[in-house]
This record gives sequence, C-alpha cells and structure tokens, in this order.
Amino acid sequence: MQHRFTAHGASSFVLAVCGLMCVLEGHAAVAQEPVKSNRQKAIASRSVSILPVQTGTSASADSEQLRHDELTVHGKARIMDDSDSMSAPNNISTKIMPAVPVSVAENKPKKGFFHDILSPLKEHGITFHALILDNFVSNVVGGVKPGTRLQNALGVIQTQINLEKLLGWKGAQINFGEDIFFLRNNDNKWSQQVGDSIVGYQPPHLFRGNYLSELTLDQKLFNNKLEIEGGRANISRYFLVPNCNQILTCFKDVWSQDAGISTFVYATWSGHIVYHFTPSWYFQAAATEVNKTVYYTNGWEWDTKSASGATGVGEIGYNRGFDKTAYPSMFEFLGFYNSSTVTDPIRTVAGTSKLYDKNSPAQTHTGMSGIFFSGQQYVWRKDHGTSRNPHGMALAVYGGAGSGFQTYAPVQAEAYLGAFVQAPFASHPLDSYGIQLHWTKLGSREEQFLAEANKLSGGDGKRPNAAHLVVDVHAHTFLFPNVALEPSLQYVINPNTYYAPMTRQHPHDALEVGATLFVYLDKMLAFP
Repeated sequence: MQHRFTAHGASSFVLAVCGLMCVLEGHAAVAQEPVKSNRQKAIASRSVSILPVQTGTSASADSEQLRHDELTVHGKARIMDDSDSMSAPNNISTKIMPAVPVSVAENKPKKGFFHDILSPLKEHGITFHALILDNFVSNVVGGVKPGTRLQNALGVIQTQINLEKLLGWKGAQINFGEDIFFLRNNDNKWSQQVGDSIVGYQPPHLFRGNYLSELTLDQKLFNNKLEIEGGRANISRYFLVPNCNQILTCFKDVWSQDAGISTFVYATWSGHIVYHFTPSWYFQAAATEVNKTVYYTNGWEWDTKSASGATGVGEIGYNRGFDKTAYPSMFEFLGFYNSSTVTDPIRTVAGTSKLYDKNSPAQTHTGMSGIFFSGQQYVWRKDHGTSRNPHGMALAVYGGAGSGFQTYAPVQAEAYLGAFVQAPFASHPLDSYGIQLHWTKLGSREEQFLAEANKLSGGDGKRPNAAHLVVDVHAHTFLFPNVALEPSLQYVINPNTYYAPMTRQHPHDALEVGATLFVYLDKMLAFP
C-alpha cells in the first residue's frame, strides 16, 4: 500500500523533487474515480471522468495583442503542429491533455539541457510533454461527514511519435501516456464521507499509483478530413469536450454514470473515427470496452474476459475557433448505448426490494442509452470584435443537458449553465473567472434505493430531493510563468447520499472549497 502523506505544507517541495522524475514526457488529465463503500454492497462501483478540451488554432497578431508583445504565449493547436501557437485559455488538443489549461506565458527563449537533448528527437517526429497537478478539496460544511479533506498529486508523461517524419508513413502517429499519482491522502474515503453524487466524485480517486492512460495508432487520411484511431484509450478524449474554464467542476453525470465511460486515466480497448465535413462541422463515432476491473490494474493487462460490455457513441459537432472568428463557438450533440448488463438499483427478480428480500436474486438489465448536448459561445468582447485575439477581454457562456432513457439508470437527467470572463486584467491575459449552476436528478429506482437504505439504517426513509443543485464560483489564474492555480467554491443545495447510502442522516447543504495547482514542467525545462 502506498504511503500516505498528510503534511500538505511539504507538497511544493515534493512536487519539485518528483518533477525531476517526470520530465521525459507529457500532458494528461485529472482522473477521477469514486470508490465503493465498505458499508454498502448492494450497488456496483461507480466511475467518473474528467473529459477532454478542444482548441482553436493560432490567431493573427492584432493591435491589442501588441500591448503584450513582451510575453510569448505557448499552446499547441494540434499534435502535428511543430510551431508554438496561440490558443484560447484552458484549451488544448484532446490528443495531449483532456481538460487541462495549457496556455502558458513565459518570457525566456527556449534553451538548456533538455531542449538540446530532445531537439534531435523532435526533428525525427518524437515529442515529449510533462505536467504535474496537485489537488485539494474539503467539504468545510455539510455532507455526510463535514470537514472531510482530500489531497493528491498527479504526474503526467506523454509522448507523440510522428511516423511520417520517423518512417515515412504518411499521416500516422503513435500516442502514449502514463499517469503517476503521489502525495495521496484520503483517496479511498472521500466519496463516502461526502456522499453527494456531484461533489462526491470530482477529485481524483485512485486504487493504484500509476496507470497506462493511452497507447494508440492514429491515422489521418484525405488531407486530414478523415481520422481513425485505435488501441488502448479512453473515449473521453474525443466526446463532450469540457466547455468550462476550470477542470474540477466541469463534468457530466449522465456520461460517466449511464454511458459507463470510466475515469480518464483508465484505458480500455477503443476505436474512434472522425470525419470533417467542413472546417467547422464534423461527425465522429467510437466504440469502447466497458471493464471496471481496469481500476485495479496498471493498464498493461489487456485481457477482455472481465469486460461487462461495450459502449457505442455517435455525435455531430461544430467547432469554430479564434482562427476563424472573434466570437468562437462549439457545440456537440451525441447519443450513446452501453451494452453492459447492470444490476437494478433496488428490485429483485420477484419485484421486491433487494435490501429486505435476501432470498431473491437482484434483477438485472442489459443496456443503457441516452443523449447529451453541450455548447459554448463567446458573446461579448471588449474590442467589439475588431480583432481575433484569443487572450483579449471577453465573455463566454456555456451549458449542457442530457438524459438517460432507462428507469434503472443511476442518473435520469442533468443540466448545467455557466459563464466566464477571460483576461479581465490586461497584465494577466491568461486568467479567467467564472460561475456555474449544475442540476442533477437521480433515476427513480436509485432514489427509491437511497430512501430504503436510509430507513434500514434508522432514518425516516425520505427520498432525496429532486431539486439537487450545485452553485460554484471559480477562477483560473497564473501565479508565475508556467505555474497556474484553479480555486473553486461550491455550495450544494439538497445534497444526496449517493456514495454513502447506508446512513440514517440526510446531509445538510454543503460548502466545498477546492484548488488545483498546475506545474508545466515541459515549459519550465524548455522541452522543444
């Protein structure tokens, strides 16, 4: 068992030390995995995910940007792009990092030991990325157990191998990622101690210290209009890209709970295809193995005997970035089908409650399906649209809504709505500040299960309130070049006991504070 660190004051020192261990490669996302309660054996493990973010390409140098010409802003628009390019705050190609802000300000030229060592490799198509994230959350008020805290850190290793440069294989690339977790404290108890279905799974929950997060072959065809990728991956890299301006609260319950898409770090056998009808409109589809046993492996065990099924997804999407307009927008509409056989939340084959009828086996169902829509639109700019500067002061609104179709689905419906202002201060062009409302309704049988579990535990048996709402304010700000912080404050109205069903209490409204620290090692160490 990994040693647990509880002295948060030592985090910065250890991060620096661990950074030297992770400088060979690349970017990945915060992964999240809620765990199974020891007191509750009637429901299966529930997985969550933090999803990827797409990016626009580089913008022209407009007059407003000239005020910040002392800064060089770095961010990859595409994996195949050999040059540094401007990108909207918090956006990056999904092939490198999901949901991680990668816009970085630095005022020093690229040089040094790692730049000299890795430059020849880049000339042959081999690039590396490195990132460290440190997470902290606490429900200071409310929840099943008020005052619960969680802290952990993630080191990310990522490599892309351009096979066209290396071997002459036109349009082909290998993607590799490995995630390393350390400084973990309370990983395996956070969900049960907080309980609520929304805030209970937001921070990372890991069963191991390292995972293979990606190993795929990527092939582009027809002048890059068609792209096919397959191997060990998580399809959260491609669908429902986060449209918020920070990663902790930007997620979708219907996607993670009903579609069966595992936590981002867990790679399973997956295939993905995307076709671009126009520079903005595209269609994509994917199929992925659903296998919860991967939570307990390091990702290098590829046996499919323990798979429970597969999820298929189809989507129509639209993405018009700062390279095309001063008011970017992105929209996605998808449908999914999860072929896994799942256990009914409450019913037995006899139609009785499985909490009280121990003689009848639980009822099972095959298949869960649903739909989801999400989008983002820039609606105001300080320069009134006279430039396409992606780091000028602007206001964007975003939101999404989805539903599962089956009564036995864990989540029946959800919707979220938010807005953020970017670059409100001229001296901090990469900062942003936002607010969000997130509403979720559990499935009717899941609500019945929680009510009966409460009564069996000595409570009044009241069902969770359907008006389950989380209000949060958050920010993304650079403390130093290549070091960013995302603080958040969330207020949970009518929290439920989704992850701690066997309790007699009904949690009071909760207040949660959180923060994620980003350390861009590859930029600090001048990776080419």
